[in-house]
Amino acid sequence: MKNQTARRPVNKRPTRSAQTRTYTRQTAAHVEARRDGQPLIFGWGGHLTKTEKTQLQRLAIWSFIGLIVALVIVVFVGYWINLNVIIPNQPVASVEGPSIPKESIPQSDYHKLVALNGQLSENQMKGKNGLRAQADNAHTKSVNEQKTVDADTKTVNDLTTKLKALPANSNQRADLQKQLDAGKAKLTTDTKIKQGYDTQYNSFSQQETLQEQLFTQSQVGTTSAQWLQEDIVIRNWLNKQSTDIQNKINPSSGAVTKAMNDFKANLPSDTPYSKFLSSSNVSDGDIQQMMALKLRRDNMQSYLASQITSPTRQVNARAITVATAKDANTILNQLKGGADFHKLASQKSLDNNTKSKGGELGWLAPGQYMLDDGSNIAATVDNWLMDPARTNNEFSPVLSENGTFHVLQFESADPSRAVDPAKLKALQGNALKYWIESQKVKGVKLSDPDTNKLFDASNMPSWIPASPPSQSTPGGAPGGAPGGVPGGAPGTSPQG
Repeated sequence: MKNQTARRPVNKRPTRSAQTRTYTRQTAAHVEARRDGQPLIFGWGGHLTKTEKTQLQRLAIWSFIGLIVALVIVVFVGYWINLNVIIPNQPVASVEGPSIPKESIPQSDYHKLVALNGQLSENQMKGKNGLRAQADNAHTKSVNEQKTVDADTKTVNDLTTKLKALPANSNQRADLQKQLDAGKAKLTTDTKIKQGYDTQYNSFSQQETLQEQLFTQSQVGTTSAQWLQEDIVIRNWLNKQSTDIQNKINPSSGAVTKAMNDFKANLPSDTPYSKFLSSSNVSDGDIQQMMALKLRRDNMQSYLASQITSPTRQVNARAITVATAKDANTILNQLKGGADFHKLASQKSLDNNTKSKGGELGWLAPGQYMLDDGSNIAATVDNWLMDPARTNNEFSPVLSENGTFHVLQFESADPSRAVDPAKLKALQGNALKYWIESQKVKGVKLSDPDTNKLFDASNMPSWIPASPPSQSTPGGAPGGAPGGVPGGAPGTSPQG
């Protein structure tokens, strides 16, 4: 029997699995949701899925764009606020006093008044009714009158020739002589008329030249800042006055409207109102506001002038003017010790107008010392002299004014003394100036304007000249002598 060992059947590995293999399909969403372990930024973000990383990247981009937009908006808004709020409200000058809380003048108000004052000056020179138009009108009349003078001259010459040709015993001689006398009289009258037009032309031309020299940024700017400061003083004073006085000085809406209409009507023909507003960067409301200020100022001047009448209280006094406080105190001590005022004034005083008279000022009405002896700059001396508390022969303390020092003696007062008509007119014309200077003596302080802001391009319209035009050699009258050739057209000055 054959020994056979049973073999374990060999399990052959099937070529294909008996079970169906399952495949997982990798979609895009599945890939986006996987964590790849790669950092997003600065080693951080490896734990995030690709979707989360994409979302963060998009958020960062949009945040950056939003930040840039926000910064642009902030810069734009900041620039607008700075240009239209902060800068316009920065002060050009200020005013304060015992009864006036410190008040600043913003650049915006200064800019408006500069525009108005500048155009008022140009209107005065070149407006439809300005000095140039009046000079042109006088020139035209002179030229036309010259034709009449020429005709008169020819008539006189013809009659003279005829008269000479007549026999001595001609019965026509008397009639011709009568005609000749009438012709000569007419020639004389017409010549005077023409000379009057020539005088007007020269006067208007000279005034225009003078105004052109004053029409500069420096003059207009300084005047405008001064007006704004003084308006604060005027308004503060008005608040304490009666309703009647306030109504006299504060302009009505009707008065402002009339002034605006007159202003527009006198604009130069090449400057319509809209062009003036745009070139000056102001509005109609701005100009009306500043016109009200000008009218209030004019009304204040008129009111104060009406208070200066003749006769009025006047004082008689004498003064010694020296260069230093030390000299003034020495003189004051000598006077109090019995020294002769007349002798000291003759020896020591620097005032040539009174030195030879022993310092005698004569009779003075309120404001007269400032106008006549004080260079119309300050009212310190006037304020002391006009104080009703002064007594006869009283000496003043040392008074500082206009860089010099004064010692005065109050001699006497006349409660009702007549004022010379010419002097009265001058005092009335200076009424507002004197009143303002008197307020300063009482403690009102007007600060010096900021010159950088006065002439900043944003405040000063470019059409106002920086300097006056060069002066040309002045011409003569537009017309010649009788029988001569009429002159040419009047010269023109550079446009402002």
